Order: sequence, then structure tokens, then C-alpha cells
Amino acid sequence: MTKMKKRVFEIRVPATTANLGPGFDSLGLAMRIYNRVTLTVGGDDGMEIEGYGADELPRDESNLMVRAARMLAEREGQALPPMHWAAQHDIPLARGMGSSSAAIVAGLMAADAALGLRGLRGPLTHLAAEIEGHPDNVAPALVGGLTICMPGSEPMEVVRVRPLEGLRLALLVPNYQLSTESMRRVLPREVAFVDAVFNLSRSAAMVAALEHGLWTTLKEACRDRLHQPQRMELMDGMKAIFEAAYEAGAHGVAVSGSGPTAVAFCTEGADVIAQAMLKAAKSARVEAETRVTQPDLDGATVTQKE
Repeated sequence: MTKMKKRVFEIRVPATTANLGPGFDSLGLAMRIYNRVTLTVGGDDGMEIEGYGADELPRDESNLMVRAARMLAEREGQALPPMHWAAQHDIPLARGMGSSSAAIVAGLMAADAALGLRGLRGPLTHLAAEIEGHPDNVAPALVGGLTICMPGSEPMEVVRVRPLEGLRLALLVPNYQLSTESMRRVLPREVAFVDAVFNLSRSAAMVAALEHGLWTTLKEACRDRLHQPQRMELMDGMKAIFEAAYEAGAHGVAVSGSGPTAVAFCTEGADVIAQAMLKAAKSARVEAETRVTQPDLDGATVTQKE
């Protein structure tokens, strides 16, 4: 039997912030914070994990990266070759920064590379959304930039928008976790017509503001009536954190995904805004860290090493 030649790939997947206030389950933005995987195809199966989740994530077939890879292989009617994963995670778990989406995307990209599929991002987005249950994080993780997803479209329709250069993101990341599943349980089953219209108008304004730099519009565009009020009730100090960000010069502030991270949109003074949010968190006795970053425009990347 001929021994399989080893191939090594470097996979990089960005963190994401979803919803952006009013765009529930439809808007998402990729950020320059990354999970990285060195994938060795051929040889021995195995998994190493460093960084966030190193002490709690499984290293067997139940790992979300492996599950996603196997699902793509099964869809293609193929079997995965032996694969060794060496993961370096810089995206915190269950903080509203797309950690599960990053794992799904990494798994799909790994299977795509290992099997030589050269799959298009559109079908991969559809499968990733099927695994995740909603598309707003997986889409920007795959294609980068600001994405507008249309749940229910067949195939999944995703519009990619390039945010205006100069946008910065100040993140306040509490050190407690909130699962997306638990945070969805607090949402209403029905909403008033007037609230739906409220969110529709602000979602459109959010996209226009980020694409064209309408920074004075962002504060109003970040307002939401569908999910943030309910979720913020479960996040200690979040209202004060929002207020501190605005007082420090943020153009807009939103709950990142289902939380508990807060993301402030700014063009200047991002470090000052981050520290103001951290001070407000400490006053509320919330332990947290800060990140300052900017949009990622590339999405997930795979590079084969020589």
C-alpha cells in the first residue's frame, strides 16, 4: 500500500460580531481577531488546542471542527483522510464573538482543503448556517467584511459590503459565558408591528452608515427592540457600559451577538473608549478584558505550506 503523502495547510478564521444592534440574525461583521489551525493531512489523526477553550473543548470526533468537516465530506460522498489539527484559539468561548461559527468554518475549510473540493463560499455558507442554526456569524467568518444574510432564501443569499476604511471596534469582553441557546430563550415569540418597522429602518441605516461613514447616524442605527433589551437585563452593568462608551466618543454601541460582549463602533480614541467601558464594568463588579480591532475584509483563508 502506498503511504499517503502528508500535506500541511494553515487555516485562519476571523471572529465576528453579529446583529449589530437591530439586524437580528441578518447582519454580521468580521473582525481581525483569529482562530488558527495547522492541519496536517495524512499520517495520524489527533488534535491539539491552545488558547481559549484549551481546558474544556473535546479533542475527539465530538469537536465541532471535526463534526463540520465530516458533514461536508458526507455531503460530497467522500471519506476524510487522517487529519491532525493543531488549533490556536484567540476567540473567547460563548462571549458573542462567533467562537462556534469559527469552529464550523474551520472544519469546513479543512475538509474542503483535505479533499481538494475547492468549494464555493456560497454553498459552504449554506451548510455552515445549517450546522450553526443561523447565518449571521458564519457568513462574515467565511467571506469577511459586513454581510447581510437573508434567512429562508434558497440557496442562502448573502450580500457582502465593504465597511468604510477607518472604522475601529472597541470590545468589552466580560469573563463570564452566555450560550446563544440560553439567550434565545429570553426572546419574545411575537413582536409588535411597530417594533418590526423600527428595526427594519435601523438595520438599513446601519448598513448605510458603516459603508459610507455616516458616523452621526450610528447611535440611532444601533437601537433595537427585538433582542437587546431582553438580553441586557441578564448582563450586569451593560447599560452603564453603553453609556460610558458614548460619553468617551463612540459613534454607536451594540451587544455583540447574544452577548455578553459589548462592541463600540468608533473612528478615533478606540483605546480610550475601551478603557471607559472597562471602568464602567469594574464599577458594576464585572471582571472583563478589552480588545481594540478593526474589520477583517478577507474572511477565512487556507494556505498550503510548502
